[in-house]
Amino acid sequence: MEPIKISFTLNDRAALHNHYMPMLKGGGLFVPTQEPLNFGDRVQVQVELLSEKQKASVPGRVVWITPGGAVRSLPQGVGIQIIGEHQSRIQQYFEGLLGDNLLQAPLRPCY
Repeated sequence: MEPIKISFTLNDRAALHNHYMPMLKGGGLFVPTQEPLNFGDRVQVQVELLSEKQKASVPGRVVWITPGGAVRSLPQGVGIQIIGEHQSRIQQYFEGLLGDNLLQAPLRPCY
């Protein structure tokens, strides 16, 4: 079965920090979406990082779901665990952009 395609845009490294999920083995991203996804669904996420003028294609699996109307007014969406043959390179790329910020909790975590 083909992975479900999702795309989203992040303005800068602070936004990446708010969406990055370092607690997931291999790294992950929280992706705001109203797409009806289930745990285990395979996805292909197109991430545009405006401040870096880069686009990243991230293969993943849904491991977290925040439903609409969640507590703390969290956005509806899914947590994607990075998977696939380039997983470590993608994880290193995101964590390289975040640098020392990874040692601190994000100011406005989305998850």
